[in-house]
Amino acid sequence: MSRLSRRAFLGLAATTVVAGCNDTGVPDAAPVVGADHLPPTTPPAPKAPKPVTRRAPAPGELGVIPVLMHHRLTPNVSGEYDMTPAFFRAELERLYREGYHPIRTIDLVRRDLSAVPEGKTPVVLTFDDSTPGQFALDKAGRVIPDTALGIMLAFQARYPDFPAVGSFYLNKSPFGLQGSDIPRALRYLYDAGCELGNHTWDHPNLRHLSAAEAESEIGRLAAMVTTAVPAAPPRTIALPLGVHPRDRRVLAAGGRGSTAYRNEGVLLVGAGPCPSPYGKTFDPMAIPRIRCSSYQGGQGELLMDYWLDKLARAPRQKFVAASNNSTVVAP
Repeated sequence: MSRLSRRAFLGLAATTVVAGCNDTGVPDAAPVVGADHLPPTTPPAPKAPKPVTRRAPAPGELGVIPVLMHHRLTPNVSGEYDMTPAFFRAELERLYREGYHPIRTIDLVRRDLSAVPEGKTPVVLTFDDSTPGQFALDKAGRVIPDTALGIMLAFQARYPDFPAVGSFYLNKSPFGLQGSDIPRALRYLYDAGCELGNHTWDHPNLRHLSAAEAESEIGRLAAMVTTAVPAAPPRTIALPLGVHPRDRRVLAAGGRGSTAYRNEGVLLVGAGPCPSPYGKTFDPMAIPRIRCSSYQGGQGELLMDYWLDKLARAPRQKFVAASNNSTVVAP
């Protein structure tokens, strides 16, 4: 096990060498046994097997981190970006059972994983398009239970070590709200510990816009959020349709006056797990995500179950947090 200061480690390439071994416990050549030493015809009754003790995974902070991409939560699934509330509940159960711990996109971007307990793997829950199934309040100001945040809060009540945090990427009418209901909802999300992210004003294909038009799309949405919650200007953006603008510099910063903005991270659409933020290949301006959907049972190509199954079979590929937040620990 190697330990380097996190500052010294950032930007270094990681190379893991695995030595070959015979893990069957059977020697290559068995000794010859004479006939007079053969076991009796009736073997003795087998001993009861010893109980299996599962050891916690060894820390390894150069492994990958799932960044999960959600869109519509709805009881009536009609497309590949839809998910039922029941499926989302099952997703949280699996993540908890397999040792994941939710963080926000901005925590990943800033390499601040100090909240992740030793032995746990960070996971980022992102929500695009700010659809009503993701978050809604009833007339009494309570979160509606079958929304994404309602399900997360109920899960946190059962498992306090699995925080109800996510990153919500907003458009001009977040969660179908209008007027004064918008700042009320955004303040609620912020107070709940969630991240308010940018998904542009009108959700356009940014490649079809000029640099000035793309800046306006990003800046108007940033201004709406900052006006509602001055302490939480958006600092990460999810690309609409996964498409970059022709001038990618507008993603990092732009706008003027009230529409000025700055982004520290950019989320892509689809792909696979995200590299460790301490590894050389990590690019905060191009963070890959894993699509989540219950369409056709969630068995589509490269969806969440595909990747979680793959990581469950190869746990050493996962980022596993260490207890010392001042160092990077690698096998």
